[in-house]
Amino acid sequence: MINKRKIGKTNLEVTEISMGTAPIAGWPSPISSNDAYDTFSKAWELGIRYFDTAPLYGSGLAEQRLGMFLKSKERSEFTISTKVGRLVIDGKSDIKDFFKSQDPNKDVKFDFSYDGVMKSIEESLKRLQLDSIDIIFLHDPDTKPEHIEIAKKGAIKAMIKLRDQKVVKAIGAGMNQNEMLVDLANLNCFDCFLLAGRYTLLDQTSLSKLIPLCKNKNISLLVGGVFNSGILIDPSPNSYFDYIKLDSNWKKNALISPIRKIRAYESSKYWLEKAYKLKAVSEKFNITLKKASIHFPLMNDIVASTILGMNSNQQVMENINDYKQAVPNEFWEYIKYSNLIE
Repeated sequence: MINKRKIGKTNLEVTEISMGTAPIAGWPSPISSNDAYDTFSKAWELGIRYFDTAPLYGSGLAEQRLGMFLKSKERSEFTISTKVGRLVIDGKSDIKDFFKSQDPNKDVKFDFSYDGVMKSIEESLKRLQLDSIDIIFLHDPDTKPEHIEIAKKGAIKAMIKLRDQKVVKAIGAGMNQNEMLVDLANLNCFDCFLLAGRYTLLDQTSLSKLIPLCKNKNISLLVGGVFNSGILIDPSPNSYFDYIKLDSNWKKNALISPIRKIRAYESSKYWLEKAYKLKAVSEKFNITLKKASIHFPLMNDIVASTILGMNSNQQVMENINDYKQAVPNEFWEYIKYSNLIE
């Protein structure tokens, strides 16, 4: 049994643990259609009823595979979210090395216009084999400076209209940074945000402005990237943080990354040392760092779900087992006292 939580002011409910589908499209490793179906089946068997996807994931492949699985399920039994801001197009793919199972002759292009969103939803509905979508997220409008301005004039108006027409039940935005979400929250039109990597056991920078604002406006958070690109599974000098390897070039590469603004105190040494300290404390309490990372966001009632990417039955079973096993209060008190979390 997986508990459910409500999305903002809506009547939508999502399971506290949900399934992200980027790995179903071959990130970071290839996956067959049969294995993808089996992974969905195991997630369903163990109680997951919220699935998050996007046109970006394998240039539509994740949506197609999810649709193939869900077509045999009662529509009222699950919640689904997808994203807008990119359209799937024909052409040699620039992301085939990232999503290793996708058609090499399919690609995506940014489109944050009103018409682009309407077309994106029409195409997503076809790939998903559905007549409605529960939640749509404005996806990565921070990649280029002009994208957010285009989105405010076009995409967001289209999303509001789709909600008014009941094609979707909730609208939000999804990205890796806090600052733009603060700006979007103040537009007073969003029900939820998908925040990746900024409310984790390692990085709680969203606590300064974004989370208090979301609580004040009743905007739910769906939290992704809870392992911060893997460093919170098994920290080492070969770990990644924000999709960038934590070597001596990490800060230089992070400064030119479109993901977010890097703060002065950040360095590969800073993040690795913090992760090592968290791992040491988790071992002291005989729990895994991974388990603590899954539980941490759910301690805040503004968080509706922790979204975990999974591509095998084994991953699904391990994640659900971690979710079902409680983390002792003494652990949280210890890391709070040690200033490892805010």
